[in-house]
Amino acid sequence: MEEAIILAVIFYFVYRIFENLIHRKERIIIAQKIEALDPQKNGMIDLNKWFGAAGVNRYAPLRWGLLLVGAALGLVVAFFVKQGYFADMRWYNDEVQIMFFGFTFLFAGIGLLISFILERKFSAEDAKNSSR
Repeated sequence: MEEAIILAVIFYFVYRIFENLIHRKERIIIAQKIEALDPQKNGMIDLNKWFGAAGVNRYAPLRWGLLLVGAALGLVVAFFVKQGYFADMRWYNDEVQIMFFGFTFLFAGIGLLISFILERKFSAEDAKNSSR
């Protein structure tokens, strides 16, 4: 009985592999038709607008890098402020937690502002260089 079950399982998986290979072209054609559809007409969400397609947002690494550097700098500043002013408090006090979150978000926001300024500067330079 066990041999029949094993044979049935093997046969099923071999069948599914061949079926996937046979219907591959059909799936590719369907995917191409879906890509060609206008997302606004079908009520679908254009994810490239939200997450940025490759080549659309050239400055995404700059933005993410400055965001993370700002967050890390905020944590470091919060640590030194805690060691200087709140040395006797434990890390789980509400004031200390609010300070860590506050400094982290403050410096992350500053990093995003710097990124915005640099992106505008680089975009203006790119536009000026492409018009030549």
